[in-house]
Amino acid sequence: MKNNKILNAILRTSLVVVMSITTTLASAKIVVMGGNPAGSLFYTQAQVLASTISRYTGYRVDVLPQSGSVFFPMFMTKEVDFGIASPVEAKLAYDAKAPFEGANGGKGYDMRTLMLGSINRLSLVTRESDNIKTIGDLRGLRVVADYGAFAGATKTALAALANAGLTTNDIKIVRVSSYPEGVRAVMEGRADAAVGSVGSGILQELEAQSGARLLPIDPSPEAMARSHELGAAFVVYRANAGPIGLKVDTDVLSYQTTLYARSDMDDKDIKKSMAVLWDHANELPAITRTLSTWKRSRYANTDAVIPFHPAAIEFYREKGVWTDELEAHQQQLLKARQQRIDN
Repeated sequence: MKNNKILNAILRTSLVVVMSITTTLASAKIVVMGGNPAGSLFYTQAQVLASTISRYTGYRVDVLPQSGSVFFPMFMTKEVDFGIASPVEAKLAYDAKAPFEGANGGKGYDMRTLMLGSINRLSLVTRESDNIKTIGDLRGLRVVADYGAFAGATKTALAALANAGLTTNDIKIVRVSSYPEGVRAVMEGRADAAVGSVGSGILQELEAQSGARLLPIDPSPEAMARSHELGAAFVVYRANAGPIGLKVDTDVLSYQTTLYARSDMDDKDIKKSMAVLWDHANELPAITRTLSTWKRSRYANTDAVIPFHPAAIEFYREKGVWTDELEAHQQQLLKARQQRIDN
């Protein structure tokens, strides 16, 4: 009898705890962060950023595993609040350029920059077992150069090809529907090369199967000018040997992964989320090495291709890092936006 009373007391206590947790979760403010499909670098980073914000704000941050091509339109309907994306893809959506022609009545999706994050290093990746050493060697071969709704990956593939003086007329185009599927096409022998992002989980699978080789980019001004015709945000990055796909120091394309928000996202939510990522920036690399370059010193800089959100500017002013140079850059971006809309 005594044991039954003890058991009943434990059960009642457990029920109270469960009900308390359930009530807390149900009452937590929900915000949605756009990421990318599982297996991609952005997906890993979005999960870590979301869980960190949740831990220190009490918000429930749900990650939508879709690319910017999917969640940018959801900024307009307020189904997504913020998300990480390639500045190459974001600028196309913001300016209503292909494949976003006609977006938001031709005005483009209205979004704002919150912070610039880690350096994303990319090139075309091949099986190490194949005798492909340069991008020029891909002439006449099968290359994933059409990622459907994943415009950023498509632009990266085209920019890498252009860097070597190649166009889609020089290759056999392979079409897929996501970044991970592109690498899987290489693994399955359906393609000879696809876009590869240093640190992404899918490259680990390619490495385990047949080895991965990221092809070098030509850093010359002439070659990079050809890449910039596909995306002005691309810069050359000298990647050190060590990560999967990089047996030697290699020049690759890069850009800063950027956290964007819908323009009408609540200022309080923005500043609370940014405060967490500012105060706990040093914790991020311990969770995933892919965030080792997600540093506070990079959060606000003139590499931004879309204007900063007013709440973000206020935050950076409070931190003492908003400079006259940044303000001039902000005004230039806003002016360019208005001129495009007026025309």
